[in-house]
Amino acid sequence: MPSILLVEDEQSQRTILRRVLEREGHEIETADNGKAALELLKNKQFNLVISDMRMPQMTGRDLLKMIKKQWADLPVLIVTAFAELDDAIDLVAREGAFYYLEKPINLDSLKNEVERALNTQKPAINNDTVQKVHFDQIVGDSPLMQELFKKVTLVINRGVNQVLITGETGTGKDLIAKAIHEHGSRQKKMFLPINCSAVPEHLTESEFFGHEKGAFTGADQTKRGLFEIANGGTIFLDEIGDISLQMQSKLLRVLQEREIKRVGGIHPIQVNVCIIAATNKNLKTEMEQGNFRQDLYFRLNVITLHLPPLRDRMEDLKSLIGFFFSRFQDEYISVEKKTLSPEAMSALQRYDWPGNIRQLANCLLRAFILSESSTIQLTDLPAEIHDSSLPPSNINSEIPKGGVSLEDIIREYIKSALTQTQGNQTKAAELLGMSRRKLQSRMKNYNLDSRDFKEK
Repeated sequence: MPSILLVEDEQSQRTILRRVLEREGHEIETADNGKAALELLKNKQFNLVISDMRMPQMTGRDLLKMIKKQWADLPVLIVTAFAELDDAIDLVAREGAFYYLEKPINLDSLKNEVERALNTQKPAINNDTVQKVHFDQIVGDSPLMQELFKKVTLVINRGVNQVLITGETGTGKDLIAKAIHEHGSRQKKMFLPINCSAVPEHLTESEFFGHEKGAFTGADQTKRGLFEIANGGTIFLDEIGDISLQMQSKLLRVLQEREIKRVGGIHPIQVNVCIIAATNKNLKTEMEQGNFRQDLYFRLNVITLHLPPLRDRMEDLKSLIGFFFSRFQDEYISVEKKTLSPEAMSALQRYDWPGNIRQLANCLLRAFILSESSTIQLTDLPAEIHDSSLPPSNINSEIPKGGVSLEDIIREYIKSALTQTQGNQTKAAELLGMSRRKLQSRMKNYNLDSRDFKEK
């Protein structure tokens, strides 16, 4: 039975909260001040502390500081009046409070927050899950990645339903989100990724929450939103920092109440989803600039997983190269096995990788397909690898796989580069990591005319 310490100087409030929590199946101990609470903590192990903010002798802030010094992992919920709301938010942001409850306390919110806090106290499972997550398309033996894998394992073990993933573009935030889903209790349900920046602002609410028939012009039938579709599973909100302030407010309500309301609808619809959000932005900076709601940030920021950039984990480079070459060999069966020359490997190790793992994979795929021998040379790598003044390039293409010839693959790769550069041979050659003369020679062999790729 979870054991909760309730610290409240008002007897009536203390009695009511105790009865409510006991009915939920929790074992409750109470203290009427901070000093008494500390004595109880020394003599008994608790799973959660709920403390009033304003108390005589010792404030909730002071008690929180003392708890975090001696029992750093013990979650503390702060109960606060509206006038102290800014202080309570600060306690969550800077002092390590789990979250805050505003007076008068909404009992449903109390139950939800208590359940959420207690979920962080469940015992971890064995190290087998660390290995499973480790090898799910996520490569990394460096200390930074091993620490990340441990946190991912804790998230999975403890059934955390709100996670924020941060990191630069191309670090693999989507892979972490998928690993959490596939190894968690919701693995048999839907995993629904959404690129928030790709959803038009005027359609966001309808896409997320659905709409009723006749809600607006063109709404000729009722439509379920993405949260309804993902009910019971996981919804991955990629680039959460790009949604509008108005939509942030609506999303906050979903996180708090676990319910949605369709556009034009009257009745709320309960949803049970794990929400994983990701961003390459600094949300604290976005808050300071007024672009992101403070309360939504603290709601999302229950558990934060930060993916380090590739330049900070270069110990993993050789393993990543081996992983990608093995994958390419399975996908492009007509291409012979490739290795890297010492000069090429040295250049890859010196490069800063502003596009991270995504850029590395793109670079290796080009070299794997376009190099004319079994050993990839320095000259087979993109120009930016040996000239740091050039911007990183990417080719957006679906290259054919499986039972096609190497010549077919190379031809499609060149067509993709020409399409992306609108027929500019110089730029296309840079994208492909080859000389303009070599590109022209191959274009002639494949009967490709750059004029066919210009905008018309």
